[in-house]
Amino acid sequence: MNYSLIPVSRNRKLGPMPTATSSRATCPESCPLRGNGGCYAEHGPMSLVWSRVDRGDSGGDFDTFVKEVEQLPRRQMWRYGQAGDLPGKGDEIDREQLLRLAKANRGRPVIAFTHKPATQANLESLHMARDLGFTVNLSANNVHHADELVEHGLNVVVVLPSNYERLPSETMTEYRARLNQLPKNTPAGHRIAVCPATYTDTTCLQCGVCATVEKRPAIIGFPAHGTKKKQVSAMAREDSPVPAG
Repeated sequence: MNYSLIPVSRNRKLGPMPTATSSRATCPESCPLRGNGGCYAEHGPMSLVWSRVDRGDSGGDFDTFVKEVEQLPRRQMWRYGQAGDLPGKGDEIDREQLLRLAKANRGRPVIAFTHKPATQANLESLHMARDLGFTVNLSANNVHHADELVEHGLNVVVVLPSNYERLPSETMTEYRARLNQLPKNTPAGHRIAVCPATYTDTTCLQCGVCATVEKRPAIIGFPAHGTKKKQVSAMAREDSPVPAG
């Protein structure tokens, strides 16, 4: 499996931060977005970047990647996995590699997510990485799934239906007024905060909340958007009381 680390991302939502991509083989077979049109990285320009990493035309092996992470500026925020998942093939996290990465990171704020299933072994690896300062957000498919994942003591993000998305025609005042009419909590009562980079000019580099190591007071929500938002929104509404968009 290959890994690529670019020093400055040109993704306007991320901001100019180092950004890593890992091979498709790291993605879990259990991810509901995989192969059904819902994964943004399987389409458009990102798919081309991903394919270059898979072929080995960009980046290198894990050892090379770890050395590159070690050389990042101190306190540099960066994004792990703009495409791909944590080290390890399929559903399993490679604990040895994840902990090597966490140690190489040396506490730099990192924005990372995983769709790998919350098995006991995976959760143990994630807690160990967090204790080393490498925090990974558990990715939930809908609000009910988010309630399940929160119980594991790690920070959680969730896909929201497309009606949480700010429309191009909406002013900020109009969007906030409409957003106030939508549920702000999961069925179990956990607060949902919509990612500000999805409706303002704020970048991940400016915000940084997803890099929080400490337990976060809210689940960060990402509204379904883009060309495949109908498929993603349908997944986010599955068995969910959230109104359809």
